[in-house]
Amino acid sequence: MRRRNLLGALAAAPFLVGLSKRAKAAPTPNSSALAATATRVRLSDPAWPTPAEWDDLRRQTGGRLIDATSPLDDCRRAPNGSSCDDIFKSLKNPYYIGDHVGLTQTVGWVDAWTFRPSVYAVAAETTADVVAAVNFARDKNLRLVIKGGGHSYLGRSNAPDSLLIWTRRMSAILRHDAFVGVGCEGQEAPRPAVSIGAGAIWGHAYRGVTTEGGRYVQGGGCLTVGVAGLVQAGGFGSFSKQFGTAAANLLEAEIVTADGAVRIANARTNPDLFWGLKGGGGGSLGVVTRLTLRTHDLPSFFGGVHATIHAASDEAFSRLIVQLVALYAEKLHNPHWGEIVTLRPGNRLDIRMSFQGLDEVQAEALWRPFFEWTVAAMPDDYAFLQAPIVRSIPARRGWDAAFLKAYVPGALLTDNRSNASPDNVFWSGNLAEAGHFIFGYESLWLPAELLQKERQGALVDALCTAARHAPVELHFQKGLAGGSAQAVAATRETATNPKVLDAFVLAIIGGEGPPAYPGIEGHEPDLAGGRHTAGEVGRAMAALKSLAPDGGSYFAESNFFESDWEAAYWGSNYSRLLEVKRKYDPAGLFFVHHGVGSESWSADGFERLTEK
Repeated sequence: MRRRNLLGALAAAPFLVGLSKRAKAAPTPNSSALAATATRVRLSDPAWPTPAEWDDLRRQTGGRLIDATSPLDDCRRAPNGSSCDDIFKSLKNPYYIGDHVGLTQTVGWVDAWTFRPSVYAVAAETTADVVAAVNFARDKNLRLVIKGGGHSYLGRSNAPDSLLIWTRRMSAILRHDAFVGVGCEGQEAPRPAVSIGAGAIWGHAYRGVTTEGGRYVQGGGCLTVGVAGLVQAGGFGSFSKQFGTAAANLLEAEIVTADGAVRIANARTNPDLFWGLKGGGGGSLGVVTRLTLRTHDLPSFFGGVHATIHAASDEAFSRLIVQLVALYAEKLHNPHWGEIVTLRPGNRLDIRMSFQGLDEVQAEALWRPFFEWTVAAMPDDYAFLQAPIVRSIPARRGWDAAFLKAYVPGALLTDNRSNASPDNVFWSGNLAEAGHFIFGYESLWLPAELLQKERQGALVDALCTAARHAPVELHFQKGLAGGSAQAVAATRETATNPKVLDAFVLAIIGGEGPPAYPGIEGHEPDLAGGRHTAGEVGRAMAALKSLAPDGGSYFAESNFFESDWEAAYWGSNYSRLLEVKRKYDPAGLFFVHHGVGSESWSADGFERLTEK
C-alpha cells in the first residue's frame, strides 16, 4: 500500500463508526416524540440526573464523560498566586485554550456574558459518543452546548449548568480524489474533496489539503478556528471572492439531530437540512460530526501587500482614503484580492491585503501609483510607518509552517508548550484575539453601489468619521460583490444573508482587552474603560449605518446586542431556516444566542417564552 493511501486509511478510521447508520436515510423526525418543555433542568434542581445516571452515560461513551472544570477555578481560589499568573499568560496561547475543555477563546464581553464552564462534557471521539450525549440531554431535559474550536465571540459555546459535547478529538482529515455523496451516485460527477472531522482547526486542514495534498480548500483566515463552526456560520477566507464561502463549498455533512438520528445531508439527501447547515449558524440544527468540502486547483501564487501610512492631518487622511477607494473600485474589486485595510484613529492607514492568481510584478504594478502618490509626491502630508512590501510565494507554501518561518520571519507564532506539535502555529496578527475580553464589536456589509464614482465621496466621509472613534477594519474577502461568477452562484445557494452577494466588504469595528475575568483580583476587566470603548464602537458604526442602514451583519462576527438579528444575519432566508429548525428540532433542544429559533427562549436558553 502506498504511504499516502495508508495515511488516508488511518485518517478515515474515526469516520467509519456509524457507517451502518449512514447507509440508509434516517426517518423524518417525529415531532410528537420530542415533546416541548417549558424549563430545562439546572444543577440545583431535584430533577438533575443522579450520579448513577451520569455513570451510565460514561459507560455509553467509553469513559469519555469528563468533569468540565476550568483552570480559572484555581484563580478564583488563589488569585494572587503565581499559578494564576501563569494561567492568564497561557490564555495568550490559542492551542492551550483549545485543548482545555474548561476554556473558550473569548473570556467574555462587557455587560453581555462571561465564560462559565459546563458541569460535564462528553469528549467525543466517535459519532456514537455524540448520539449518546444528544439522547441523554434530550431525555434528561438538559441545556446542551457544543464546542469545537471554541472561537465564539458571542459566547455560544459555553453555558453553566449544561452538558457539553466537545468535538476537539474528532479531527481526522481525509482527502478524496473523486468524491460522490450518499444518494448522489449516478446523479453527480465525482470531484476532488476533503472530509474533515468536526473538531479540526483550519491550520491543520490547510496543512493536509494544501501543503501535503497540493490543493485548496476554502476555509477561514485564523488558523485555530474550528472547521465545523466556520462552515455553519458561512465562513470567509482570504480568497472567498474567487472560491466562495466555506459554506458554499460544502458537499456533504454528517449530523446528529435532536432525535438522536445520524443523518447525511447533501444536495440529494435531506437537502433542506443541507441548505440550513450552509450558513444557518452552528449549534441550532444539530451536532455536525463530519464535513466534506470541495477542493480546488491551486493558483500559481498567493501573495500579500503590506504598508502603514500616517497622514499629518484630518484633511490629508481624507484625501488618502479618496485615493484608496478609487484604487479599490478601479483595480482591486475583483476575484484576485482579499483581506483587510484598517483605518485607525490618529489618521493611520494599515494595509494588509492578500492576492491570488497574480504574480509579484503584477500586484506591485497595481499599487505603485497609489504609493508614489502618497509619500513620494507629498512628503509633508504622508509618511510610511511601514514601507510597502509586495510579496508572493508559491501557493502550495501558503500554510507551510517551516517555509513561512524562514521566508516571512515573525508572521507565525507557535504553541509554546513543551510537548506541542510543530504544526501548532498561528498568525501573529491573531495574537490579540487569544483569551481576549471584548468591549464592543459590530459588523456591517457595505453594498458595492457605494463604489460608484458619485457615491465614493459619501463613503469616504463615513469611513473617516467612523475612524475618528474606533479602528475600522474593511474585510474585502467577506463581501462577494466583484467575485467570480462561480463564487457568487455557489454562495447564493447558502442560507447566509443575501446582502453578502451585493456587498464589496464587511466593515468590522471592535475593541477588546487582554485576558481578564470578573471577580479574580488582579485580573479583572476594565469595565469602565470597556464601556467607553463600546460607546465609541457604536458611534463609529452609526456613521457607516447612515450609508447602509439595512446592510446586514455576519453571524460569527457581530454585535451581541443586535436587536434585529434575524434580518441582520439571514435576511429573507430566515423564515425558511425556521422551517428547517422546526422540522429537525421541534422541541428546541439546540439553543445558541441569537441562533435560529432562539427567540422562543430566554436569553440563557433555560426558559421557553413562546410556543413554536
